[in-house]
Parts: sequence; structure tokens; C-alpha cells
Amino acid sequence: MTHFRYTSPMFRINLHKKVLGAFLLLSLVPLILLLANSHHSLRIVEDLLRQRTAEAMDSQATKALELRAEMVANEVSSFLHGVEDDLRDLSLMPILEKSYLDFSWSHQRTIWYRRGTNNAPIEVREKILVYSELSFIDPAGQERIRIIDGRPSSNLRDVSDPLKTTYKNEVYFQEAAKLRKGEIWVSHLTGWYVSRDQQLQGTETPLEAVQGTPYRGVVRFATPLWEEGEFKGVVVLSLDHRHLMEFTQHISPTEERYVVFPSYASGNYAFMFDDEGWIITHPKYWDIRGFDQNGSLVPPYTESSTEEAIYAGRLPFNLLAAGFIHQNYPKAAEAVRRSESGVVDTTNIGGSQKIMAYAPIIYRQAGYGDYQIFGGITIGAEVDYFHQPALVTARVIREEITSYLHESWLVISLTVLFVIGSAYTLSNSIVKPLLSLTEGTKQMIQGNFSTQVAVSSNDEVGVLADSFNTMVEELNSRRRRLLQTLRALRKSRTEILRERNFKDTVFENIETGILTIDYHRMVTSVNGPACRILGMTRPGKDCDWQALLSDWPELCSVLEVWLSSDVKEEKDPQRRYVKIARNDRQLTYRMALFPLSFRKQAGWLLTVEDLTERVNMRQQMARMDRLASLGRMSAGIAHEVRNPLTGVSLLLDELHDRLLGHETDQQLIRRALDEIERLESLINEMLCFASMPAPQFVRGQIVTVLQESLFLIRKQCHRQEIVLKEQFASDLPEISMDADRLKQVLLNLYNNALDAMPEGGELSISASVENKLLKIAVSDTGVGIAAEQIPLIFEPFYTNKGQGTGLGLAISYNIISDHGGDIDVESEPGEGTTVLLSLPLEFDRHS
Repeated sequence: MTHFRYTSPMFRINLHKKVLGAFLLLSLVPLILLLANSHHSLRIVEDLLRQRTAEAMDSQATKALELRAEMVANEVSSFLHGVEDDLRDLSLMPILEKSYLDFSWSHQRTIWYRRGTNNAPIEVREKILVYSELSFIDPAGQERIRIIDGRPSSNLRDVSDPLKTTYKNEVYFQEAAKLRKGEIWVSHLTGWYVSRDQQLQGTETPLEAVQGTPYRGVVRFATPLWEEGEFKGVVVLSLDHRHLMEFTQHISPTEERYVVFPSYASGNYAFMFDDEGWIITHPKYWDIRGFDQNGSLVPPYTESSTEEAIYAGRLPFNLLAAGFIHQNYPKAAEAVRRSESGVVDTTNIGGSQKIMAYAPIIYRQAGYGDYQIFGGITIGAEVDYFHQPALVTARVIREEITSYLHESWLVISLTVLFVIGSAYTLSNSIVKPLLSLTEGTKQMIQGNFSTQVAVSSNDEVGVLADSFNTMVEELNSRRRRLLQTLRALRKSRTEILRERNFKDTVFENIETGILTIDYHRMVTSVNGPACRILGMTRPGKDCDWQALLSDWPELCSVLEVWLSSDVKEEKDPQRRYVKIARNDRQLTYRMALFPLSFRKQAGWLLTVEDLTERVNMRQQMARMDRLASLGRMSAGIAHEVRNPLTGVSLLLDELHDRLLGHETDQQLIRRALDEIERLESLINEMLCFASMPAPQFVRGQIVTVLQESLFLIRKQCHRQEIVLKEQFASDLPEISMDADRLKQVLLNLYNNALDAMPEGGELSISASVENKLLKIAVSDTGVGIAAEQIPLIFEPFYTNKGQGTGLGLAISYNIISDHGGDIDVESEPGEGTTVLLSLPLEFDRHS
């Protein structure tokens, strides 16, 4: 091995200066440029990070505010439907003052409010009556029962004259009298108007006005009573307005979330308005719609309001007329009328700039039919408070980056001083060994890879010499390292293939269908589950998505909206549940569209899931829970009533025997016994419904069951002049069934059809096999069923015939369900009804 050692020849001074200058130039200039560039880049990143962080936090806060408004709107909608249920319950009760009193006191809710004095307010949580007034009005408009604040009133009025109503212009009796049985009319908020001076009572803000005049109003719910086609009167429930205030009065978008009374000046409060734009709950009572003492609605605050009205504080607020205060008020009201929710910027009358989220209260009763809403909920947050988290985060980011830059400048400054000082010293030790390294390099060029350079210094030049020697050793082992590298590459390739196969396996075996669509709307890939769900073969390359999904127009319409020009720039995923009718089945698919960017090629990822079984199972379980609860209640009531009825029947029978010769009295007793017998029949049906025995399945011919059931009604059809038509397929197979239970179902359907054709008609019964299902259709040409009543006919105790128990179809539904089948109803009022039973040919009763 050849060794070279430097013997310290004389060098000229200018070489040292050149090396020193070059060292400083190459070391300091890039360092300074790097720091300057880093400073500039960090400031750009800082601005971008602050902007994106602020946008993300504002977006999150906006969505949270909108979601809260939607939740409150849904709570109000549920509450209103609960009032409807209460009205229906009251309409079924005896028309007695005691019954109405008991009903009034059994419906209470807690309110949270302030009382005491302006200087020493007290927070109170108290239960009050939900309904401030209940009344029954006879067909002539005369009140027969009137309960006010839980007490009977002797002031019974003729409310057919609006001037004699509480607020001198109410027409709830006239509107309810126009309705059909079971329909409900709901009024808008009605109450005496409270002016600004009445609420404030000399204080500056509503928050200070504890002793001010409160707003008391009602929303009236009215329904007519019909008995055997005769109008019997109107039942009215008057909802206390304070319970509506509870939904918005305590909401605060701040960290407190709920307060006893919000601060209007801060802009952090919520309010409710109706479908006409009138505010109906608000911290400022003078913003709420109301009537003057003459029964006239106080006009809304507008740009043309008189100075007298403004000075007197008579300024009820209607969002549709508030565009002069801020243009977004009427926009929010119009959006709610379209059943849309969202967020807008507004400025209230007090000058507070705020973010306002709004959401519709879905409601479809008479009185609110124009827009299918009760009104809307708004929740406002003051702008500075709304943006405060984003501003604090941006300030922290700026402080951290500034601190980092200051530290970087300090480190670089110290580094520059150190480099200048050490450059002069190190240049001497670097220049001297250069010739030795140059000579060694020449030897390597000539092919002597065993060359070694010996340098005695222990500084960086010595390290360089050691590195040179190490390089020589590395060249000798290059071939070995290359071989090791090749083996490592082969191993990496195997791992990459394994990962790709894993991803392909996951892609093809998950339950969700996946399609990828490029920016030109061409389908680039489809997995196996998507082909299975959509019933198609795997497409070729560059297939247009509309051609691929041509058999699924419901999915195409949703996807067309998502891929339209209005949503191309959307970054958030789109999701939608889609109802699809296929082969006499109602399917539920969930679609989702995710933005996709891979190797600079933009596109979308479309997922399709079949949720039909999950949705059907959830609906079935909900119905089973309802029926189970109703069954337990029915069984309890039936057992409690049955024994007293038996005693009453025996006593009446004994009394009948003792009144020989009193034919009139005996006839009354016989009628009472008949009614008791009818009531016992109802109890028996309730017990049958509550504890229905398990079906006894035996294979048999359905034709036999059909013929035996028809035999029982032939004479009745003849008496009612009803033409009976039968159409049974000749190849009907045997099925596993409980013949007696199925006969019970058929007789229920026949009797309903006969009741629907009192003047005669045509009753058709057919049976056939389709798609491995036994189809039995029972059709009549009777009065038909209204579309809105069809979802209710299988509910227990529901009947539209004015007689009967309402359990027949509920029991029939359970029997068919026990057989693994379905019942579908198609009806057209005035034309007739068709009931279709679908029973599986092969049914495992243990599944």
C-alpha cells in the first residue's frame, strides 16, 4: 500500500487569503440568504395558517350554531305535535267540567323565570299549566265548559261573534267548524301587545326590567266533534305562550349555554318567528306581535313607522318588513318558508353586529298550510365573540412564529461571528494538506484504489483525510454493497406487491359499493360490491357514469346535482339517503360523494350502501315496541274492567226480572245489557290483541281457506246486492300456515269491504304466485280511504267507521307478520280499495 505525506512546502500568502475569502463567502452568504428566505416563507406560512385556522374555526362554529337552531326547531315541532295529541285525547273525554279540570291539572311543565325586584332579582323554576284555557263550544258557538288557569269560569260566551272572544277578533270556532272529523286548526299567537315602556318600567334594558309587564298570550288548537255524521261542537286548547318562550328564552351561544334571561345588548340571544314573519318569542316583549285593546293587530315596525309609534315603543317586529334594518332579515324569513336552514350576518335594532343561524319549524296543520311550517328559530352570536376563538388562535400563531424568528436571528448572528473567527484559523490547516489529497486523487484516477493519505492533524482536515481513506475502502467494497442493495430492492418490491394485494382485497370485499369518477365524469373503477348492489357487470375503461347508472334514475338525479358546476369546488363530502322502488320493494340506499385527488388528477369517490334491511328492521322494531306497550296497557285495562262489568250485568239482569209489567223500564235495561255485551266484546278483542297465542303452522291449501271464508259472507253479499268475483290460479301450492288465523284475517278484510259498500258494489278476491310469493288481493268498489289515513289503519284502536274497536286490522297485521308476510293497501277515495297480502311459499317460523 502506497502512502503520501505532505512535507510543508512554502505557499504564497494570496492563496491563504483566497481560501479564507472563499470559505467566508461560501459559508456566510448562503446562510444569510437561507435565513432571509426562511423569514419570508415563515411569514407567508403564518398568514396562510392564521387565515385557514380562522376559516376552519369559524366554519365549525357556524355549523354548531346552525345545528343548535335545527335541534331547537325540531323540539318545538315535537312539542306542537304533542299538543295535538293532547287535543285529540281531550276530544275523546266525556264533556264534563270535572273531566276538563282533571285534564287541565294533569298537564304541567316547568318554566324558568325571574321575579323579585329590579335591584334584587330571584331565579325561580316553577311548574305551571301547559294550557291556560280549555273550552267546549256547542254547534251554535255558545261555550258550555270553560276552564281558565285551572279553574271553572262562569263567564260563558257566544264565541261565534269574534267581538265576544278574549281578544275581540278570534275566529277559531268558525275555522274549526269547517273541518272534518279528526282535523285540527291552529291559530297564530294571540295576546295583548306589550309596549317598550310597559316592559322596561323606567329601566334601560330588558335584562334589568324584572318588574316589567310580562307578555301573556295563547296559541289556540281547535278540533270539531262529530258523532254519526252530526256536528256536536268544538273542543279548544289554548297553549300558554310562556311554554313557547322556554324554547328560546334561555339559549346563549356563549360558554354558559343557558341563562335565565339573555342580554339583548350583547346580541347573544335566540328568538322565534311564525310563518308570516312575526316574532313570537323574544327578550324584548315589544318586538312580539300583539293586539291593541280594540282587537286590532299592532302594525309592524317599518321604515315608514310614525314618530308617535316609535316614541311610544309600539314596534312589533316582522322579519319580512325589516329589510331597512338589515337586508338579511327578510332573506332568512324567506329561506325558512322554503324549509331551509342556514346562517347570515345581521345587525339588530340596538346596533349589535351578529351571526344569526336560522332553522324552520316543520308543521302542516290547518292555519299553517301555506308554507308547511309553524315558523322558524334563530340563534344569534355577537360577531366579536363569534370570531374570538379564531382571533386568539391567530394571535398565538403569530407570537410563536415571531419568537421562533427572533431565536433564529440570534443563532445565525452568533454563528456568523463564530464562522468569521474560526475561518481564519482553519484555512491554514485546510490549505497545507491539499497537495497531499490532490496527489492521492491522481493515484486513484490511475487505478490505484489502495492509496492512503496520511495527515497528522486532528481537525476537520484530518477528518477529510480519514474520509478520503474511508472512500477508498468503500470503493473496494462497492460490488458487495451493490449486491446488498439489489436484494433490498427485491424485498421492497415484494412488500409493495403485498400492500397492493391487501388494498385490492379490502376494495373488493367490503360491503360498501365504491366507484371512482374522474374530473371528466368518466368512471375509472368499480368494485365488486357496487356491481352486486346495482345489479350490473363491471364496466370497461372510460365508461360514462350516466350510461353506467342508466337503470337507476333516482341515483342519477342525486349524483347529477352533486357533480353540477355549483358544487365542483366543494371540499366537504356529500351524503344522501335515497328511496327506490324496485320489484314491488321499497329500497333505501345511502350515497356519499368524497372529493378525490391523487397524483394531481382531481375526481370523486362515490360510495353506495344498501340499507334496506337495516331500515326495515328499525321500523319493525319500533312498531313491535309500540304494540307491546299498547298490549300491556290494554290487558291491564281489560282485566280491571271485566269483573265490574260482569257484576253490573248480573245486577241489571236481576233488575229486569223484577220489573215485570214495566215494559219501558225493561226496554231501557235491555239496551244497557246490549251495551255491556258490546263492551265485553271489546274487552275480549283487547285481550286477544294483548295476548295473542302463537300460530299453529300446518301445511295446507290456501284455496280451502279462501273458499271456507267466502262461504261465510255469501248471504250477506246477496242481501247487500254485492257481486262476488273469485279468481284463483289453478297451480296454487301448499304453504305452511295457521288456517284459522288466516281465515280471521280474510273475514276482517271482507267485513271492512262490505261496510264500505252499503249501497252495493263489487267484491273481488284473487290468488296467484309471483316471485316465490303467494299474492292474495281483496278489492272493493266502496268509498275508499283517504291517502293520509292509510298509514294509520293498522294502528290499534284506529277506525274511520264510527263504530267497532279499531283492532281488526291491527290483529290482521300481526297475524300476517307472524307468517313472514306483508300487507299493502291501495285506495282511491270514491273508487274503492285493494288490500294485497304477500305470503312466502317457504317460511321458517323459527327464524
